[in-house]
Amino acid sequence: MKKTVKIIALTAVLILAAVMAASCGADYTKEELCKSAGALIEASYKINEVYFGEGLPISEEDSEDAKKFAEENGLTLENVQFLPVTEESPYTSIDEIKKDTEKVYSKEYCEYLYSMAFEGFSTEDGTAAVYAKYIEDEGGVLTARIDLVENALPLDRKYDLSSIKAKKMKKDMATVTVDSYIDGKKDETLTFTLVKEEDGWRLDTPTY
Repeated sequence: MKKTVKIIALTAVLILAAVMAASCGADYTKEELCKSAGALIEASYKINEVYFGEGLPISEEDSEDAKKFAEENGLTLENVQFLPVTEESPYTSIDEIKKDTEKVYSKEYCEYLYSMAFEGFSTEDGTAAVYAKYIEDEGGVLTARIDLVENALPLDRKYDLSSIKAKKMKKDMATVTVDSYIDGKKDETLTFTLVKEEDGWRLDTPTY
C-alpha cells in the first residue's frame, strides 16, 4: 500500500514538473527566433538613422525663409535652431516616427528613445541640457535640430544576418548572437536581447 502511494506521489510530481516546464518554456523554434531577429535588425538601420545618425533632411541652414520660420515659431533655443523637414523626409510627424520605432524596439527601449529625441533632458547636476532632436511647431510641422548632421554617430556597423544564432530561449525573452562588420571587415560578434510583446518580438538592445 505504501509503495503504491509513493508511486502515485512520484507520478504526480513528475506531471507537475512537466506542466511547469511547458508553461515556462519557449513556444517557438530557433529558426523562428532567428528569422524574427534578422528582420528586426535589418529594420533597425532606418530607425537608428533617425535617432543617432544624420536625422531627417531639413531645409538649408542659410535659407532666410527657414530662419524666419524658426524665429516666428519659437524654434530657437539659445544656440539651438530647429528647421522644418523637407518633402523628401520619410516622416512628417513624431507619431509616424514612433509608429515605426515600436515595430522594431521594445516598449522600455522606446521610452528612452522618445525621451532623448522628443523631450530632451538635463544632466543630473543641472549644469547642462540636452535639447530634443525633433519638435513639432504650433501648426504641427515637424522640425529637426540643425546640428544633427555634425553630431551624428558613424552608423557604419552592419550585420551578417545569415550568422544569427539562438542562445537563451525563454517564454517571453531570448538572446541571439550575430557577426558584425565595419567597412566590410569583420568586427565583433554581438549579443542582442529580444522580448516578446503582444504582437511579436522586439529588440531590447540597440544595434547602432
